[in-house]
Amino acid sequence: MKSKQVAAVGLAVFIATVMPVESASAQQPPSLAGTYTVVSSPPFGPSPVGQMTLGADGHYAIILARSNLPKIAAGTRDKGTAEEDKAIVGGSIGHFGTYAVDPQQKTLTFNIQASTFPNWNGTTFKRALKVSGDQLTYTNTSPSNGGPPNEVVWKRVK
Repeated sequence: MKSKQVAAVGLAVFIATVMPVESASAQQPPSLAGTYTVVSSPPFGPSPVGQMTLGADGHYAIILARSNLPKIAAGTRDKGTAEEDKAIVGGSIGHFGTYAVDPQQKTLTFNIQASTFPNWNGTTFKRALKVSGDQLTYTNTSPSNGGPPNEVVWKRVK
């Protein structure tokens, strides 16, 4: 019986995650909807890894990380050493929520529902946006590491 309850809760969480809370599809051109891989993001080193999904329904998810994050020697993520945990937290970020594009102002706005950097939970960030072919670039004026503004470059996955 317990496994059925766990499965039901898991299914409910999955459905809540993928079902739109509000329709934002009229706010962005469908041409930007899709999946992108990171090309460059200075805070995450010379070879960052990451993916951004911009849903046609106005929802998004982003995860970025350094390509050289340490493995946790203990084998489970809740047993990392202070050094391992610091390197992983400092070398990665993830957030999700809704987004909107303003083609006239050339901006991309993220309404962050939740982030691995909790200070961003419930915040909104407007980013200057450039699109050229399959490449999407936005300017991050408030990086989570407190560093200077930088451009994050993404390439559409085909």
